[in-house]
Formats: sequence, C-alpha cells, structure tokens
Amino acid sequence: MKFIVKPFSEILIKSKPVRKKYLSFLQTNCNLAFKKIDSNIKARFFRDRQEITIWNQLSNFQFNNLIKTLSRMPWIESFLEVVEYDFNDISEIFEKASDFYLDSIIWKSFVVRVKRTWDHSFKSTDAERYLWWWLLKRASNSKVSLKNPDVTINIEIKDNKFYLVKSKYFWIGWYPVWTQDKVISLVSGWFDSGVSTYSMMKRWCKVDYLFFNLGWIAHELWVKEVSNYLRQNFSSGYKAKFITVNFEEIINHLVKDINHRFRWIILKRLFLMVADILAKENEYYAIIKGDSLWQVSSQTLKNMFVIDKASETLVLRPLISYNKQEIIDLSMKIWTYNSACNMPEYCWVISDKPATWAKLEQILDEEKNFDYSLLEKAINNKKIQFIDEVLEIEKEWDMQIDIVSIVWENEIIIDVREELKSQESPLNVEWQIILKIPFFDLPFEFEKLDQNKTYLFYCNKWMISKNQAVAMKAKGFLNVKIFRPILNDSSCRIKTWK
Repeated sequence: MKFIVKPFSEILIKSKPVRKKYLSFLQTNCNLAFKKIDSNIKARFFRDRQEITIWNQLSNFQFNNLIKTLSRMPWIESFLEVVEYDFNDISEIFEKASDFYLDSIIWKSFVVRVKRTWDHSFKSTDAERYLWWWLLKRASNSKVSLKNPDVTINIEIKDNKFYLVKSKYFWIGWYPVWTQDKVISLVSGWFDSGVSTYSMMKRWCKVDYLFFNLGWIAHELWVKEVSNYLRQNFSSGYKAKFITVNFEEIINHLVKDINHRFRWIILKRLFLMVADILAKENEYYAIIKGDSLWQVSSQTLKNMFVIDKASETLVLRPLISYNKQEIIDLSMKIWTYNSACNMPEYCWVISDKPATWAKLEQILDEEKNFDYSLLEKAINNKKIQFIDEVLEIEKEWDMQIDIVSIVWENEIIIDVREELKSQESPLNVEWQIILKIPFFDLPFEFEKLDQNKTYLFYCNKWMISKNQAVAMKAKGFLNVKIFRPILNDSSCRIKTWK
C-alpha cells in the first residue's frame, strides 16, 4: 500500500533550500505520528516526490487512524491512496487501468485525468484519450462526460512507474510545525481559545498552553483534554507544554476589594502580566488571545489598549475580526465544538456591569488596591506539564457528588453566590433557613459549621456549587451535596419534603 502526498501550495514557490528544509520537517513529523499506528509505515519525501509506504497489511482500525493522521497533518493539502505498477509500454497502463476501474464505471459516466512527470513518448492528453477508448470498448454501457462525470479516474505517471488512484483525500493545508518560533496561548477551553490556538498552529507556530485556574477543579481537566486534542491533531510532533497558574486567591481578592466595573479588565491585565513573565523566561515571541472585537464588553478597542499595556511581549489576536458565528463554524470544522458547548464560562463570576471604555488612569488607580504578592505567589506555584504525557487526574475527580432537588430533614442549603448575585435573584425555599456564604469565604467558614448536618451548595449556574462541593469533599468533608432546585414559579420558590 502506498500514498502520494500533495504539498501545501505555498511550499512549492519557496527556494530549493527552504523547500528541502520544510520537507524534512514534514517527514520527521509524519514518521513520529506513524509510530503510534505501525512502525512499518515510513514517509520518504524528496524534491520531486513525497511518498508514504506501508509494508504490512493494516487492520481497518489502523487504516482509519492513518487517514485521520494524514488529513490533520500540517502542510499536507491532499494525499492519494494509490496502487503502484512498473511499465515499459503505454499499453500496459491501459490494461491495468481498465481491469482496476472497469467495475466502477458500469452504467455510469466517467472521465480520465492523467498527470505525467518526466519524459515519455506520449502526452498526458494522448494517454487520457486512449484510455477512454479502451474503457468504452470494454464497457459499452458507459459513456464519457467531461463536465459532470459520475466517476473521475485519476492516474499519475512518473518515470517508468504509474499509479492508479483508489481514493483522494483533502485537508486545509498549512506549513509544518517548527518552521516558526514558540508562542504561548491563553486557553479556556471555550470556542474562542480553541480556534485561536488552532489558527496559530495553522500558521506554523510552536504553541504551548497557559491556563489560569480560577478556582474550579473541573475546569482544568476539561481544558487539558481540549489542548491535548489540538496538539495531537494539528501540531503532531511538537512536545508542547501545559502551564497551569492557580488564580483562586486572586479571584477572591478581586471580588472583595476591586470595583466591580474594573474587575474583568484588571483580571485580563493580570493574565498578561503572568504571560509576559513566562514569555521572557521561556523565549515565547508572542502571547495568543482569543479576543474578538466588541464581542463582549471587555473587548472594545479602548479596553484592549488598556489591557495590552500590562505586557511588553507581542500580543496576537487571530480572531480579532471574526464574529461569534464564524468562530463557532471554525470550531465545528476542527471538531472542538462539542467540547466547547459543554465548557461553562466562568467570567460571569467576577464580571458585573464591566466598564466598556475604561481609561488607563482609572485602571492603574484601581490596581493600587490589588495585593501583588498574591500574583507573585501564583507565579511561583505554577505547574508545568508536557501535554503529550499522561495527564494526572487529581483524586478529586474520582469523587461523585450527589445532585438533589429536594431538601430533607437534617439538610441545610448554603447559597455560595456573592452577595450581589443573591440579592438580584434570591432563593426562597419553604420551611428552610438558607445560609449565605460566598464561594470565596466557604473554604474558611465551612469547617466552623455543625458537621453532623448535610449541606447542599447552591448557585444559579451550578458550576460553582459543584466545584465547591468537590473541593470540600477532597478535604475530607463527606456531608456535602449539590442543590439544583426544580422551580415552580418565577420567584425561585420550591416545594420541599414537608
């Protein structure tokens, strides 16, 4: 079995030394990826031909994996599954081709396309016409159609060999990874960050990942899985790093001590401050963000200008001119859509009527209330992993948290939302006293409660309550559940067991 690889068209216009360098990159990347399928699959790329040879018979599973790997390999624009033959006379091509394609053209229209390389005694158009005649002679119920054929027969002739094409596969086609320098992408797992990361891979950058854990355990694993998927499918061959910085204490500090209109802008500036430090330490030449102009309130030009002042490293926004639907369509194309749909957004936790036209002077003045020792602590405690290694799942992930909609005796509800959110949408439960302990105070206050009772954590978007329950259970508190009420009217009142 053999495949012929068709290179990305931009490669073909490069100078010979550059083209040779890129082909060498691609050969290395392919062979590294093929080792995971079968060690007998070998890629050999030369100036005038790029071939992949499979010496052993592949199982259906291995074959499908090979097609999937090639279709997502950077630099490959298309590739052909072919059968190779030697020939001395053009009649041998006609005989083999007619035997090979005859069954597929019965009662159908067809056209023959021949691509020829090197010197031969015949032209490509001559070979096409002769093969039409040869096939029509053996399949009289078929016909030739040049414009809209049912079957297109592709044949490639090189030197004294010819290739009958069984299948042709297409993909986007871009430069091989490693042809540009390292960048660090801020990832959240949602639509924007996945597509922006992919966009830089598409433009031949070596992408590492930077994730800020805002205090929710579930989020980190989801983002790791999406990041690993992107690396495996669109950056194969590069040993990417995944850097986690814990921002839980910083979030608590922002909610308590920073004006709600400026929290989100300041948080994004803090992201860039950390990314800038890591870029200087690890020689990243750019920071990648998934911002799209005016998609949300923090993404105005003025706010972006203010946010970017926090970094000396170049900040790139590949999606700056995209609208949301275009971003979602791209996520479908690269198969991150389903993951992003199930990925909750966390910005709403600290985003409350944010400023849309913030001034740098306002932000700098508000940042005087921020304790930068927390930022230094977060950077010093960062966690770095190679994304292709087995991602360790903390013991919290093995814990199942019960979700209930009815409050029973000896159970107490804790509203973990911050005070303003609780006031905007109060939770009223008949016959029940509801404790109000914001999520940022819960780790310190929970142990003071009566541990003979069971506590049901509530928030209207349920992710905070889930993660707080997981965190408490990880600390040894088994008397926690998630409260997700079944509402029976707009005032958020529910019926209990009484």
